[in-house]
Parts: sequence; structure tokens; C-alpha cells
Amino acid sequence: MTATDDIALNIVRAIAAVEGVNPHELDYSLHEHVSTDAVRSLAAMDHDDWELTFEVPDHTVTVDGRGAIGVDGELIGRSEAIRSDEPR
Repeated sequence: MTATDDIALNIVRAIAAVEGVNPHELDYSLHEHVSTDAVRSLAAMDHDDWELTFEVPDHTVTVDGRGAIGVDGELIGRSEAIRSDEPR
């Protein structure tokens, strides 16, 4: 899986990490609030000088061309997002 393929999954993991739940426990799907195809298209571009901000219930999410994901103004590290997939 490439970074482009899993950017949507990483966004979901980041939101779930902030919520303190596993990704499948979120009450909504990401594609209900942003076009995941558009996010993947942005990530596939040859340059990384872009930023996208959108809202999901209770949170503002920002993603940029370097792959950084912020939720409510806080940068969510990859390790934090991955931990949200682990059983609690």
C-alpha cells in the first residue's frame, strides 16, 4: 500500500486517536464529510505544497502534501494514529 492509498485510512486513524477509540468505532465514515478520492488525488500529486482543511463531527482536520495530519490544530503523529487500531 502506498502513502497515497492509505492517506484516508491515516486520517481516520488520527481522528480515532483524538477520540480515544478504534477507527471502526467512529459514528461516521470519512467519505461522508470529504471526498476521499479527492484527498488521494491531492496526495498523488508531484508536489507537496498543498493543504486541505475540512470538518467532521466535533473536529477540524487538516492534511498537507507532506502527509502531516492535524486534528483540532494538534499534529497527530503516525505512531499515535496507529495505536488507535490496537485493542484497548
